[in-house]
Amino acid sequence: MKKLSQISARSMQLFLAIVREGNLSEVARNEGLAASSLSRVVQQLEQALETQLLYRNTRAVIATEAGHIYADTFRAMLQQLADAQTQVDERRDEPGGRIRINAPTSFGLRHIGPKISELSERYPRLHIELNLNDDYIDPFADGTDLLLRIAALQDSELHGRLIAHQQCHLVATPAYVRRYGQPNTPEELQSHRLLAYRGKSGLQRWRFQRGEKSCQFSPQAKIVSDNAELLLQAALSDGGILLFPDWQVGEMLNRNELVALMPDFTASYSAMQQSLWLLYPGGKYPSLNTRTVIDFLLASFGSPPYWRYLPPRRQE
Repeated sequence: MKKLSQISARSMQLFLAIVREGNLSEVARNEGLAASSLSRVVQQLEQALETQLLYRNTRAVIATEAGHIYADTFRAMLQQLADAQTQVDERRDEPGGRIRINAPTSFGLRHIGPKISELSERYPRLHIELNLNDDYIDPFADGTDLLLRIAALQDSELHGRLIAHQQCHLVATPAYVRRYGQPNTPEELQSHRLLAYRGKSGLQRWRFQRGEKSCQFSPQAKIVSDNAELLLQAALSDGGILLFPDWQVGEMLNRNELVALMPDFTASYSAMQQSLWLLYPGGKYPSLNTRTVIDFLLASFGSPPYWRYLPPRRQE
């Protein structure tokens, strides 16, 4: 049985130096060790791993195939330890300097903007730049440190944290339902006053699923706009039925300002599961500033997020 507990970070470092230099005596001199002591380190590694790691001859030492495999693993492990130490060291410092944040306009106004003052007061050395727009940006070219994106994440050049999976709701005001009635199927929607969003990719399609059956269509809307807040205000003014994500309408549903329609159907406007992410470009580990803002926002949003709709329990 392999005795992995006997392997220390120091023995991994020495083994990597031997593989890199190809000369045990030279490594021993560089490290201030006796050649016999270094040989014992290699022997202990081989005994712990139960495999030969080096070929030795009078002129050089060469890693075996197993030695190369373990060398790659040791490098990764030591790098992870170094990254962890960097993160711990950074936590002793105070975040400061500029951090540039980008978010969709509606989400930023509704869920980030109200928290900026608290963030600034908590970290007074932090200079916050919040840019709100609905365009796709290249964070590398734009100099953005932190992005909030609503998407099915596929970009391998970005790392980040999941806020929540997005849920969509078909909604209208209680007054609208009293006046026009409540649709029970997607087909019945066609006779209602619909409010629809049109972005740069065109009119948003509405999708509904119940069990194995699904349907999708482009709503024949009474009001179409590229401004989500305008459509929401129209819905709150009893102007029609809207299909929006929970972060836009969840709190209003919980306050009974809106009611959820067709609750037996799962509604969406994308074929793929959309999620909310806090993303940052570059390496796997974010900077102190970026990590500080991520932790602050995630704590502010909560888990599940405070905007999540909680349907009333059905009476037994």
